Amino acid sequence: MSPILYAIPFFLACIAAELIIARLMGRQVYRFHDAITSLNAGFISETFRSMLKLASIVVYAAVLDQVAVMSWDAKHPAVWILAFFMYDFFYYWAHRCGHEVNLLWSAHVIHHSSEDFNLSTALRQSSTNQVFYWIFYLPMAIVGIPVKVFAITALISIVYQFWSHTKLVPKLGWIDRVLVTPSNHRCHHGRNPYCIDKNYGGTLIIWDRLFGTYTEERDDEPVVYGTLAPLLSWNPVWGNLKNYVAIWQGLWATPSWSNKLMVVFAPPGWTATSQPQEQSPSMEAIRYKTPITTGQRLYGGLATLIILAFSIEMLLADSAASLSMRMGFAALLVTNAACLAWLFEGKPWALALEAARATIILGALTAGVWLEPVTTATRVAGALALLASLAGLAVLLRERSHSSYPTGLESA
Repeated sequence: MSPILYAIPFFLACIAAELIIARLMGRQVYRFHDAITSLNAGFISETFRSMLKLASIVVYAAVLDQVAVMSWDAKHPAVWILAFFMYDFFYYWAHRCGHEVNLLWSAHVIHHSSEDFNLSTALRQSSTNQVFYWIFYLPMAIVGIPVKVFAITALISIVYQFWSHTKLVPKLGWIDRVLVTPSNHRCHHGRNPYCIDKNYGGTLIIWDRLFGTYTEERDDEPVVYGTLAPLLSWNPVWGNLKNYVAIWQGLWATPSWSNKLMVVFAPPGWTATSQPQEQSPSMEAIRYKTPITTGQRLYGGLATLIILAFSIEMLLADSAASLSMRMGFAALLVTNAACLAWLFEGKPWALALEAARATIILGALTAGVWLEPVTTATRVAGALALLASLAGLAVLLRERSHSSYPTGLESA
């Protein structure tokens, strides 16, 4: 069973609590489309991570077995303390490289694509970071940190970082100078000039203070969230692919091999004729928006609950799930996220495409295609939910016939 399964109720309860507290305080920290995009990105990321984690663990275990210069007893407290500091140190450098190397930025940028900042943003993770970032932690295997200790330390770091994604917690005094706190992490997600490439720490902020990447949140300049090159979409699939596409286009457009290497490994925004991109003043305080309707809320919320239920089913299955089952579920997640985004963005063909997708999945569930060994009860529940979804599409169709769906920008 995947350990992240135990964190899901905690994450969802915290998101609900943040939403309620913000409402009581008279503050808007969530936008429906943005939150659904973050959740769908998280579903996709966790599914791909579960397919890739085995390979990274196998490599870690092989290095531990063949290259380790020390041997540690996992029951000894010293190994846990060492693992904590080593993991956090290497996380700092992995995270920093993820901002300062264009290829690695491609595997991280979606996490920064939200122009809001709340606990759902913490779940907006990349689907490809598992391909690259595991290599930063191999020194832990070389010094003999057991696989179990490494895995649990990584999980603790992930859970800890969740709480730092909120605007509701103010500055915390001396704690801000030792730990990664919401104030520190708000700066990290900002696109203000003073926030760019700052505060990379995961649990401890001391690495930023040591290596010159620390900045303090300013009271006189509110943090503006998002990236210098805005995503301008609710599609987490495009959010995962956009920078890879930009690199590919840059490789074709750049003449020399040395410059091609720079396109891949230089900081984001580098070109052969210019320095990395500077912030556009016109983007400082505006956000991407599309109209929100009652039908979108109902349909988007229902679709997300369905995906959450099947995600839990997959996490329960964990190693028992076949590769074909995992790939089928990944296809379900990707098409669900993309079609929902196109509906939110008012694409003229989105309703027909979503109706066709829901009908195909309904038939697959009914026939038991690719979802074995999912239980009969789950399949029936999923089929009923998808029937309700088709009814929801009818509501969306009625709304579409009576309104237009312009997209644009709004003041932050």
